[in-house]
Amino acid sequence: MSITQQVDGYHLVEMYPFGRNGRRIRKRFSTKAEALRFEAYIGKKAKDEGWLEELNDTERLNDLIETWYNLHGQALTDGLKRKAKLLALSKIIGNPLARKFNKTQFATYRKLRLEKVSVKTVNNEQTYINALFNELIRLGEWKGANPIAGMRALKYKAPEMGYLQPAQIPLLIKELGNGRNKDVQLIAEICLSTGCRWGEAESLRGVHVHNNKVTFVNTKGNKPRTIPVSATLAARLPKKTGHLFGSSIKAFRHAVDRAGINLPKGQMSHVLRHTFASHFMMNGGNILVLQRILGHASIVDTMKYSHFAPEHLEDAVKLNPLSTITP
Repeated sequence: MSITQQVDGYHLVEMYPFGRNGRRIRKRFSTKAEALRFEAYIGKKAKDEGWLEELNDTERLNDLIETWYNLHGQALTDGLKRKAKLLALSKIIGNPLARKFNKTQFATYRKLRLEKVSVKTVNNEQTYINALFNELIRLGEWKGANPIAGMRALKYKAPEMGYLQPAQIPLLIKELGNGRNKDVQLIAEICLSTGCRWGEAESLRGVHVHNNKVTFVNTKGNKPRTIPVSATLAARLPKKTGHLFGSSIKAFRHAVDRAGINLPKGQMSHVLRHTFASHFMMNGGNILVLQRILGHASIVDTMKYSHFAPEHLEDAVKLNPLSTITP
């Protein structure tokens, strides 16, 4: 038996009245005194197995989310953000009893969510729920099976990839230099030179620039990567030890609008990364080198740029059946 204080101030009672392999009782209280009274009460009534079954039903989806976050989620880069999304999901469903949460409930939730958000967002939420139960099972905090295991994600059509044409690049650079923000042009040029994400360039510090190379440490995969840049660009970067740039994404969006550049929906923050990768392949770059530059864990993520290679599927012209027929 144990009472532990959670990060949100609540006190969690966790009890195994019939041993570690028996039923578990978990319940949260706002004060430690309430938790102690509950613990004493359960200890006295533990032999009433039918009543104990009813007590087990008090564990709800929110309780599982809190347990997941305390034991695992808080160590993730996006753990707090993911916890907030899971709690929002649970609120919409009605914070169901954990033992009764199932595919039908989630399918109903998914149908309602599709009226407001994209398929990709709903699929991401399904991934979060799956990961929640899988991790709790690994930790021994969930004795049953994953309630949505085997539930297929919805079919998702990848959006059109937005990237800048050669003539648009100098036009955008000029607009970036005309605004009030003095950082936005340099951030954009770093992105175009290295294929980094906007946030990776924006969070650079002085110690991350050395010998005409920049090192990105605030990466999506939590793995630092170092990319060389031209001596000209390196010389133009601010000479200071702290953060080199301030928040500039809004200034970038305004410059794109002023330049009259139309991009597919949702492509604004990644357009420079896509532009680098697309032009890298158009100019004869190696797909494996591109994978390392972009920091993709899997080559599958990088292959979406492969069709930009000059020789991509050229054999279709030489080896199609019509090529062997003499006019």
